[in-house]
Amino acid sequence: MSEEIRRFTHLPSDRAPGPDYSGPGVEAELTGRMPEGRPAERPERSERPKPPGRRGGSYDALYTARASSALGKVASDDGMLDVRIKAPAELGGPGGATNPEQLLAAAYASCFHNSLTLVAGRQGVRTSDATVDTAVTLRKRGSADDYTITTDLTVRLPGVEPEAARRLVEQAHGECPYSRAFMQGAEVHVHLA
Repeated sequence: MSEEIRRFTHLPSDRAPGPDYSGPGVEAELTGRMPEGRPAERPERSERPKPPGRRGGSYDALYTARASSALGKVASDDGMLDVRIKAPAELGGPGGATNPEQLLAAAYASCFHNSLTLVAGRQGVRTSDATVDTAVTLRKRGSADDYTITTDLTVRLPGVEPEAARRLVEQAHGECPYSRAFMQGAEVHVHLA
């Protein structure tokens, strides 16, 4: 793709055949060493998969990340993430620390990159030089507290023919759990303790 930059704001919801999760399991799927309870090989599919929201059956929980936010910091339950949170200067805050939009951009870039690696690996395409840049923009409508976010992914696949790169990115977008959550709406449960 040389220096050509492909931007994707929305792609068709048809997914390429493959697993529903492509996070840390990428290495396991590519090497054939699958976590317990997951098959090493998938049967060939002869028909086009149904859109994710219309599939039968339920999803199996593979991993649950847990984090808490309090007193201007966010931390994961295992201590791997422990950072200060401050509003950026652009939003009237002091800056000098990360913020939710940066954390989301980092998580989305990482998840999409894993999905891209998985999709490319299945097709024997080398993507070790690939990069995924993600921009997350906080937006507001009117004077009320009506906020939303938009995301913009920029994928670079040096050395991959442009048409093949476009196909890989579309497939990764269809399989990435974050992309699917943004396109289809994530299942959200809010509890008062």
